Amino acid sequence: MSTPTLAEWLACSHPDPRQAWADWVAHGVTVIPVGTLFSSVRIPEAIVHAAVESTDPRQINKVLADRLDGPVIHDGRGRNFYPLIGAEARLDWDTTAPGVERLAPATQLGVPAPNLHRYTPARPIYWAVAGYSPRHCGSAAVALLVRVGGARLEEAAT
Repeated sequence: MSTPTLAEWLACSHPDPRQAWADWVAHGVTVIPVGTLFSSVRIPEAIVHAAVESTDPRQINKVLADRLDGPVIHDGRGRNFYPLIGAEARLDWDTTAPGVERLAPATQLGVPAPNLHRYTPARPIYWAVAGYSPRHCGSAAVALLVRVGGARLEEAAT
């Protein structure tokens, strides 16, 4: 038996996997509840931009791929990044960074079609960091990104 692709794995976490595939074909995005096979953390763009010291999408995506080592969704309309983490991943960190939140189990997350890798006005949700096999971003790496970005924003504000 072969290892499923990330898309197959994500579709299986949808209550109706066939509907996930149909949504991706028709709309470029499907909505999947988090908490079973994966979870996510909502991180505002400002924190990510501060952490990677860039607003250039190519640079941001490269740095996120290097630092988080897992798939990351970007919602260009909502202006948030969503690294996928393990459903049971421990987040041993407190943050006062505004807007950062671990999504609660059963929260509906917009998941882009596997082939969407850049922002367009018609398709603002895309993979900033694509994944090809089921894996998660390291929770410690996500925590560090948030800590660095939050600290840089605080420093800039003072």
